[in-house]
Amino acid sequence: MMRFISLLGTALLFPVYGQATTYDVADLTQLNAICSSASGFTIENDGTTYSCHGKIELPVGHSIISSLPTARVTLKSHAGMTFEGNNQIGSADKPIDLTVPAAAIKVLNQDANNIDDYRAKHSVIFGNLKASYPMSIKNLLLEGKIDLTGSALTINGQYNSIIGDIVTHSTTKLTNTNVCGNVESNGHLFKMDTLNSLTKHYVVGDIVAHSTLELDGVTAYGTVQSKGASATIGGAVYDTDTSVKYFQTLNFLADTELCGDVLKLPAVPGFSQIINGSPQRYCGIGLSSCDYASDVCPITAEDIPVCSMLPPTDDDFDLVVTPTEDMALMCGDELPQFTVTTTNNGEMTSAHVLASLSDPDLFTLEMVEGKQKIDDSNFISKDDGTLVVKVIPNDIDAISLDSNYTLSFTMIDDMSKAQTVQFMFTPYMFEAYAEDLSSLDEIHVIAGKSKTVNTRLLACAATGEQVIATNYDGTPKVTHPLIKPVGGSEGNFSYSAEFKDGLSSHGLITNESGLFSVRLSDTFECTGFQECPDEGSVKVEGTFDVKSRPWTLAICDGSTALASGTSESGPGFIAAGEHFSLTVKPIVWQSGGSLTKEVNTENYCSADITHNFMLEDAPAASIVLSSKQKTPTETASQTKKLLESTLSLTRSHTESENSQYTFSDLYWEEVGSLKIKANLDSQYLDMTVNTGYRNVGRFYAKYFTAREAKWTYPTKQDFIYMNQPFERVSYDVVALNANKEDIQNYVHFNASLREHFHLGELSNYVDRFIPPAANSVEWNLVGDASVGSFTIEKATGNPSCDNSPCWEKDETDGNYPDGPFNKDSNSTKSKIGLAFVEEVDEVEFFDDLHILEQQPDVRFGRLNFKDVGGNQGMTIKVPLDVEVWQDGRFVTHFEDSATTANGQHHTRTPIWSNSAPDNTKLSGEGTMLAGRTYDIVASQIDSAREQVRFHLDLSSAGNNLPWLKYNWDKSDADEDNPPTVVTFGIHRGNDRIIYRGEPNFIGMN
Repeated sequence: MMRFISLLGTALLFPVYGQATTYDVADLTQLNAICSSASGFTIENDGTTYSCHGKIELPVGHSIISSLPTARVTLKSHAGMTFEGNNQIGSADKPIDLTVPAAAIKVLNQDANNIDDYRAKHSVIFGNLKASYPMSIKNLLLEGKIDLTGSALTINGQYNSIIGDIVTHSTTKLTNTNVCGNVESNGHLFKMDTLNSLTKHYVVGDIVAHSTLELDGVTAYGTVQSKGASATIGGAVYDTDTSVKYFQTLNFLADTELCGDVLKLPAVPGFSQIINGSPQRYCGIGLSSCDYASDVCPITAEDIPVCSMLPPTDDDFDLVVTPTEDMALMCGDELPQFTVTTTNNGEMTSAHVLASLSDPDLFTLEMVEGKQKIDDSNFISKDDGTLVVKVIPNDIDAISLDSNYTLSFTMIDDMSKAQTVQFMFTPYMFEAYAEDLSSLDEIHVIAGKSKTVNTRLLACAATGEQVIATNYDGTPKVTHPLIKPVGGSEGNFSYSAEFKDGLSSHGLITNESGLFSVRLSDTFECTGFQECPDEGSVKVEGTFDVKSRPWTLAICDGSTALASGTSESGPGFIAAGEHFSLTVKPIVWQSGGSLTKEVNTENYCSADITHNFMLEDAPAASIVLSSKQKTPTETASQTKKLLESTLSLTRSHTESENSQYTFSDLYWEEVGSLKIKANLDSQYLDMTVNTGYRNVGRFYAKYFTAREAKWTYPTKQDFIYMNQPFERVSYDVVALNANKEDIQNYVHFNASLREHFHLGELSNYVDRFIPPAANSVEWNLVGDASVGSFTIEKATGNPSCDNSPCWEKDETDGNYPDGPFNKDSNSTKSKIGLAFVEEVDEVEFFDDLHILEQQPDVRFGRLNFKDVGGNQGMTIKVPLDVEVWQDGRFVTHFEDSATTANGQHHTRTPIWSNSAPDNTKLSGEGTMLAGRTYDIVASQIDSAREQVRFHLDLSSAGNNLPWLKYNWDKSDADEDNPPTVVTFGIHRGNDRIIYRGEPNFIGMN
């Protein structure tokens, strides 16, 4: 089953390096430069082994060759070998084996970003590798065996090709590696997988693992045998007989294919043999039937990869020839003519084409259209991939009428891509024709849509002219084999050509895509026409090709359902910058659709699929995703950010899974909605497949941060008292995507679809700061950022903590009093930040960036009178202090020179009195100066001895300073107005009699 191609001209694979050196084994003086031992290389007794007792190190870009007459030599190192990168060892005709008995072999290369990059970042070795210690390989093309008798084998990088057997005795891990040879792992683990590879990977040969086996994303062409306790297989295993043999537990990953039987190895008593998973089962390669599966293998022996020492290439040459059969009327002016279309990766390209006639002596090929005719058999198509050749008879009399001749076309760049067509000359034939009555070799149709086909029966009249055989009425037999892709479905192909007077006009339909060859055959009465046999009846045939394309490419749900919300309305989809996936399906025509325009495919995901489109041999095509911003419309024409993928926005037609193409890791870094389009990168069988599109959204903001908060304190204050409303609180909010990056489109969202943020205390003081919702919100673009400016205003009438932003005092039976908050580094810190009641789409915060950087300076304050006394009839000053709670006690608030109180707002309660109850009053208005005022006075109407308790009214009806109340009497939970006791009528005498007054009893200062 193994096939390989050796490289003859490996020098072409490597870039030119400055100072790069080629070491020749035949020149020991030169070769000693890469041996670290002072003695250099010695030649062992066999005469072909060159031994270095030190380490062999080959610098980047250097090579080793052998010009010795010996066909094969060996380099041996006793201290290890390291190849630094871009190295070549040996050649196809003079391989050099590498042996390290007691150290490691390392083949180093840099990571390659793509196929072009790989050409300068890989090494080539012709020869066997043998070691007892770890062997690590990266980006290597090896024609030779790997024999590792000791430690682990690790092969990784972006692409490796091993043409030869691999035998290991320890852990074996192969990543992004092709192996053309048998693999046997005697260690505890054999693992083979793909990871961000440049191409598909496979093993052409048998795999035997004596312990744990893991295959993921790899195709094996041979038998996979697990002799250990566990085997896990994902990908495909194709064999003519037995695909898998297992000893104990066998696990199949999803979407695994098997061609060949699955057999148990002889069991050990006490051990169960279990299979988990359900692979797709087929008969072995080449078997038409079997007793373990109902379907034939989807591949043939011709599909087994050819192993190569060439670097991977992204070339995928192909050609399509139409028509597949052509007939020429011997009396007509038309000659057999064929159109070749050459492509590379689905794109039209100029290419070298070899054309081979079955009978070159009878015919000559004339190039009707093309870039160059090199000789009678070699042509080069035009830059648009077009080559048209006509078959010219050398001698019409030498041609056998009604005999099939063949013409084969082969791509020189890929000899596996070839197509053979047929032609004949005949006196009678069925022919398709156009409205202008010209001949048609091919009909273009859309899968699922009927098309009327006009056909006629032509004959050569006795006069030698081409005429319609109007005497023919009948229904010829119609066959319509599928030519391309091989092995595809005809898709309920329907066409019945009923003729009257030599003409037919009937509908043709197929639900599949591809190239079909329609053949009509019948007999008719040919009397009176040329070449009519004596019996008067002749068999007549005719052919035309049908090229059928998918109608459009439907964009459908991926891992999550695609939503269709916009920046104005509808449901949300995902956050901008988050990854999502979608699927694309080539579908058949749907009633009411457009023949040429873009198609909104939202309602067509259940439509029938053109499965032929996905087959390996189908016409080369690549599905490409593109996009344009749908909403917001304000920035749709300017946006530079559109749909992207960490993988690719292109899928080859062969990359389908479950009858659809999956595009994963898609993302859009902006918000709004996209018009995502799917189209082919080139024409399909010379036709343009309608672009399919889907409006997808709403992409929304995910993260939000706060910035530039501003606390507007009352006039002449740079602080706020608890329970005192702020004049205004404003704060900015920045909307970000899932990558925590600025977004621009959010400012253009409908206001109802933008998140509305409140402020709240987010630590231990949740109940102390509960402001109302913002009175105004305005979003603007600041640089590249969408910034929302929120403002909470103090209520215009009777502002309080119920209708205005303010920090509330704790309950009097709680932490009362407390604070200050945020006054200085020693005070308690609040955490006021963004909060929300209900999400529109999604709100997340990170790194505490939703906490306002500017926290308010909040203090617990109260007004405190001094008790005073004086002579009856005297006007007595009553000192009033504003105090704050600081370090566990009240202190005069020297920073307050703004609070104003008016004594006329008061209540009085006589304690003892010799006068009327309303004989006393407070009056005067005072503004604090460093926390105190002396401008409030107590006075009498009539001079009398009495003692009165006044309360300064701080309510909204009085001084409107309710935040400076305090729970003075402790008799209940309510706060009180500040009290003072004023005594009128002190007996002065010798000042020895003092009544209940406090130190300022005489009312003087």
